[in-house]
Amino acid sequence: MIKILADTSALVSLEIKHFVGLASKYIQFSISDGVLKELQDIAQFNDVHAKSARDVLELVEKNIIAVRPMPAREEHSQNIDLGEAEILTLSESGEYEYIITDDVKALPYIKSVANVKVFTSVFIIRLLYDINVVSKEEALNSIKEISASRDWYGGMLETIANRFFDH
Repeated sequence: MIKILADTSALVSLEIKHFVGLASKYIQFSISDGVLKELQDIAQFNDVHAKSARDVLELVEKNIIAVRPMPAREEHSQNIDLGEAEILTLSESGEYEYIITDDVKALPYIKSVANVKVFTSVFIIRLLYDINVVSKEEALNSIKEISASRDWYGGMLETIANRFFDH
């Protein structure tokens, strides 16, 4: 089973199309206490992101997503938000293969210091396509829906998402 550390933004994006639960058959998702708190904060609202956060929290309650307490290294927390800093610190254990984040501000820093591969949430959609869980059409339509919900149109995340399926 692939072990992935996920931040709040990536989980919220993926769960818009219920990909976290679907992918959990092949991936062990882990989060930090800070990510859990962020999800709880987002879940208080009444929009698509809150619904997605509530769905992710249900997966946490069912132990489908593991919560791993880890104080962030100070050097990381000075450069990125707490959830991402904790995830990055957790990645230093050598237990995980990937970090996924949709935080465009944190992405360059995380990529520059992480000792694991760092991708956006679309990596999970591509993985599901590669193992024949979703068709290319389903994957591309899902990316369009997530892009619309998350305001990715024309931005860096949409560009990265499209690269996962270019070839």
